[in-house]
Amino acid sequence: MCGRFAQVIVYKELKKLQDELKIISNSEQTEISFNVAPTHTVSAVVAKDNIRYMGSFRWGLIPSWMKEVPAHALINIRSETITQKPSFKVSFLRRRCIIPANGFYEWRKADKQPYFIHAVGDDLIYMAGIYDTWESPDGSFIPSLGIITTMANNVVGHIHDRMPLLLSPRTRNTWLNPSVQDIATLCPLLTPDNDINLQMYPVSPKMSKITFNNAECMKQISTPEQQADIFG
Repeated sequence: MCGRFAQVIVYKELKKLQDELKIISNSEQTEISFNVAPTHTVSAVVAKDNIRYMGSFRWGLIPSWMKEVPAHALINIRSETITQKPSFKVSFLRRRCIIPANGFYEWRKADKQPYFIHAVGDDLIYMAGIYDTWESPDGSFIPSLGIITTMANNVVGHIHDRMPLLLSPRTRNTWLNPSVQDIATLCPLLTPDNDINLQMYPVSPKMSKITFNNAECMKQISTPEQQADIFG
């Protein structure tokens, strides 16, 4: 799954992102968060009328047909069932997005030790998502999104069996193209891309609290077993 991630995209990275994805945007900075949690506002790349731009979304998908905001946010959508559920299928075909991030956090099941998982070389990762816009009874709108998850690769699989679906340069343009609405074309993009190289390291357990949000969240720490290897 993906329950937390870091979105600290500084100006230089934002310009690179705009160039790589051909984004038309006047923004010079996205909202910075070292510890993005469900219901937080996040930045995502979407395309409409062949124009790509950065939008702000609530993390936790609210399908437009819902009568009220759900008590539990739909932060993750399984890639294996996205085409089987009507509430997800329409967005999968028509409203796809990319959530850029520095990396994501996952907790080792055995002892709840958090790890930060990021691209080798510290490039941004591009998580696949779907979005929708919900209208409240008072007429206000809430744009929201969910992150698609898939089976973990060999790196993440050491601590968890799920991870976000990551898009490579080979698949990003097709994913963002709103004119592509053919399931036969889109379904192969739901397969984990082996061209994306990841690495991970342990981080402070303090980042498990959503109120803990600074650069220390992404800082590598030494775990007891690592210390035992050094001093034992």
